[in-house]
Amino acid sequence: MNRPVFSHEAMNTYFEVSIASTDQLLARSAAAAAFRELDRLEAELSRFVESSDISRANRLGRGESTVIGDDALECLITAADAALATDRAFDPAYASERPPDLAADALPFTLDPAAHTLTSRTPRLRLDLGAVGKGYALDRMGAVLVEWGLPSACLNSGGSTALALAAPPDAPGWPVGVGEGPSREVLALANSALSGSGIAVQGAHLIDPRSGLAAARTHRAWSLAATGAVADALSTAFFILRDSEVADFCAAHPEIGAALASADAGLILHGALRDAPRFPAS
Repeated sequence: MNRPVFSHEAMNTYFEVSIASTDQLLARSAAAAAFRELDRLEAELSRFVESSDISRANRLGRGESTVIGDDALECLITAADAALATDRAFDPAYASERPPDLAADALPFTLDPAAHTLTSRTPRLRLDLGAVGKGYALDRMGAVLVEWGLPSACLNSGGSTALALAAPPDAPGWPVGVGEGPSREVLALANSALSGSGIAVQGAHLIDPRSGLAAARTHRAWSLAATGAVADALSTAFFILRDSEVADFCAAHPEIGAALASADAGLILHGALRDAPRFPAS
């Protein structure tokens, strides 16, 4: 089956959409609609856009609140859940000032989903959705493709996070790589997302929110989850956490998978990634 691939630049990277369809005109139109959704989301979620919900939140003083839209709320709820589940190894507000009376495991903001409001708990709130927003955008883009009647597609952001919808009719899944060098494997990904975090491209840019120091890990980490947003957030957390903590997390959340690259042990797999379907080695 023909699988046209479409590309678009946004969120300081590139996004690609591959669609299993024999109707190239339909696929092109659907991809264009998905990219329009991507551009809309960037305007809502980027801290670099002055009018975005995130920029407005970052101008709040302690105790002040602002109304946020559906997308910012949903993305922040996902981010807050990931922060709490990983003991802040992932933290969308890691650069915020932390007042002395703020508990170590607490986030410097609160959300009221019913009122669609965010309230700052610090005099200097600094939200950054860079480690979850791209995955969230993939989820929303995938929903657009499904609405267009194209349920079989694979989307990726910058090659770091991939969201696979239904498998192509002629394959068990979409080929998505995990691991590096001789230990690299190709997953047959369907109805799930895989995200990787590392320092090879941008250098030592990942900070442990709990200490403020650069992450100790030097090799890449990957996460497998049901959505792009969750996979995006967890891959960052897994890069921060110790190997034993990643193993414990996956044991407690069997629907999540993790892969840790190692200089001497190859690729270490945990949770759902152990039994994830793969393409035969070529």
